[in-house]
Amino acid sequence: MTNLADLLPAGGGQNNTDFVADGNISSGAPVILTAAGKAAAVSESSISASLGTPVNFYAASTQHTSTAFDSTNNKVVVAYRNGLNGWLYAVVGTVSGSAISWGTPVAVNSGTTEITNQSCVFDSSQSKIVIVYKDNAASDIGNAIVGEVSGTSISFGSEVTFNNATTEYPIAIYDSNAQKVVIAYRDSGNSNYGTAIVGTVSGTSISFGSESVFLTQTTDLISGAFDSSTNQIVLSYRDYASSLYYGKSIVGAVSGTSISFGSQTTFESATIGYTATAYDSAANKIVVACQDVGNSYYGTAIVGTVSGTSISFGSPVVFNAANPTEYIGACFDANVGTVTFIFTDGAGGNYYPTYIVGTVSGNSISFATKATVATNSYSAGNSCAVDTTSNKVILGYAQPGVAGAGAVLQPSGTSSNLTSTNLLGIASGAISDTATGTINTWGSRNEVQTGLTIGSDYYVQTDGRIEAGVTNIAYDISSATYTQNFSVSSQSTDPVGLLFSPDGTSMYVVSGVFPPGAKNIFQYALTTAFDISTASLSKDFDASGEDSQARGIQFNLDGTKMFINGVTGDAYYQYSLSSAYDISTGSYDSVSFSLSSQDGNMEDVVFNADGTKFYGVGLNTYAIYQYSCSSAFDLSTASYDSVSFSISSQDNSPRDLFFKPDGSKMWLLGRQNNSIYQYSLSSAFDLSTASYDSISFSVSSEETTSGGLAFSANGEKFYVCGGTGDDVNQYATTANSFSTDHLIGKAITATQINIKDYTG
Repeated sequence: MTNLADLLPAGGGQNNTDFVADGNISSGAPVILTAAGKAAAVSESSISASLGTPVNFYAASTQHTSTAFDSTNNKVVVAYRNGLNGWLYAVVGTVSGSAISWGTPVAVNSGTTEITNQSCVFDSSQSKIVIVYKDNAASDIGNAIVGEVSGTSISFGSEVTFNNATTEYPIAIYDSNAQKVVIAYRDSGNSNYGTAIVGTVSGTSISFGSESVFLTQTTDLISGAFDSSTNQIVLSYRDYASSLYYGKSIVGAVSGTSISFGSQTTFESATIGYTATAYDSAANKIVVACQDVGNSYYGTAIVGTVSGTSISFGSPVVFNAANPTEYIGACFDANVGTVTFIFTDGAGGNYYPTYIVGTVSGNSISFATKATVATNSYSAGNSCAVDTTSNKVILGYAQPGVAGAGAVLQPSGTSSNLTSTNLLGIASGAISDTATGTINTWGSRNEVQTGLTIGSDYYVQTDGRIEAGVTNIAYDISSATYTQNFSVSSQSTDPVGLLFSPDGTSMYVVSGVFPPGAKNIFQYALTTAFDISTASLSKDFDASGEDSQARGIQFNLDGTKMFINGVTGDAYYQYSLSSAYDISTGSYDSVSFSLSSQDGNMEDVVFNADGTKFYGVGLNTYAIYQYSCSSAFDLSTASYDSVSFSISSQDNSPRDLFFKPDGSKMWLLGRQNNSIYQYSLSSAFDLSTASYDSISFSVSSEETTSGGLAFSANGEKFYVCGGTGDDVNQYATTANSFSTDHLIGKAITATQINIKDYTG
């Protein structure tokens, strides 16, 4: 079908045409016309995934694998049950290209423990592997053990009990925000309730807080993930309430060694089996996979959006229409934005380990074609993890009668079913797969949208979203554009520091050159958040009593503490504000921390998200240094972590630093090349895991004496100040623009789009 006019009625007016749906279509979703003459939702899917040759890590009966990636040592660790003796083992693997090589398996706890239901996770704060399991040799209690990787071997400490009763389905999740290991399980010693406990790793040991019940019903088949967009844990499980066995999810927030939960949300209102949960950091969505017993045991996925302690789920999508789908593992590859499932596929009665790759759009997910990992035997335990060093997915699987093995998977790219000729219109309501429903086509009106801007043209994106004009991509500096500037020359010569309040209504500029006794920190009020064209001077502050050459400014989370670094005293100074974020109310706490032992010219100092770490930019040594506060935002408890990161290969005049709120990215402003450089941290806010992304952005057209760097709260704008014009320059991050072939129409109200005359 190359011309929609061949199918649709001629002329304008209210053209509402019924079509049979190819797949589920949401109300208000843009749709295409398929080659078969059906309507399908606009969506993207992975275009390819290449699989390396599986390699055995144990050449005999194996059960119940769990896979984790050690980002400190760049190694993959698989924990598994030896099917011959029932003992728990762990093995370390090294990825090279599409191949993986394994070290010698190590018996956990000297091989004296018979186990089932194990789960392993990497604690990036301690650079340790944590394995949790049901200990069959000790009355089925829940135990945990910590291991340290060295080369291709792993050594373990002593096991620690987290639940002194029968423990079923234990799952370990690492909370990178709280830097804690959360274990969720069914506590048979407490009426089979769903229970969680928070662990803190120290060396090769782990200590636990008190248990927290998240479900006062029989709970099993638990999985979970950390949602870095909300800094919370999400658990998925089967709920036995009223013998319905529905699929449920719940959100938990870690504080210290305790965890608090919201209310559970149903993701599948039918009996389910196995579950797996992954977090899609590209779309900021939770993805749950399950065996849908209520639908012929099909493998099914559901996408959820977390808001506070609530989750809103989209419609279930079948990824494996075989009977049954078992032993599901799930992980997200941030490098290419894909979710990978590995599962046992019952198609043809073979029960082979199988993988499938999907991409998330909104609250929906689309999949490529599934593929078999191995065909020599059935699988009874599958897992996966992302190797963040090589940006590959490692598939681990267990074959009880044969072996345990792993394979390297490389997902790549996405594709869309939207072309320049097949855009059909917008669904007037939800349409189930194979059902007939109404599509608002050209010359028609769709009335089920939300949040439209009246008079704006709207375009269909390749992932199925309807957006106005252009959409900025948060924190993407690769092809940003300059938009405007704001002069601070009346207050500051050579501005060297820059910061915004969290709500964007205040901007703070640190002056690099000023007369003795003059103010050196300036606060500007913005009538429109993060729009510097609306700025005006409102407050000022003199920090010269502590340091005559201030360089940077930071606040604590509620704006009642202010921190300023200076290069005269080579120290970081702490102040109290009687009015939040109002620098004119600042008073010195008589608390400071010396930075001179690391660098005698620390140009900027910034905190991480929770105030437990801060980082100094050393001009003399071309390096960034990491420090810790045992009490958040309290410099009296600060100490150097003996961790540094050289940036000399990028710039020998570093000036300012900015971290993405989740700690996965950082950006450095350098004056040598007047450029911003982007780095990734495989472990949040852990400088030892930083690596250069080979991405930079030059600001030299606007600024040749760069001083300060800041981002807006949503990452769609960034700002650079400097002495070339004694001003602040504003930039917009990369924008998605769309072909006019994808123009869908114009908004006439907040909920209505007049669809354009589309002729194909």
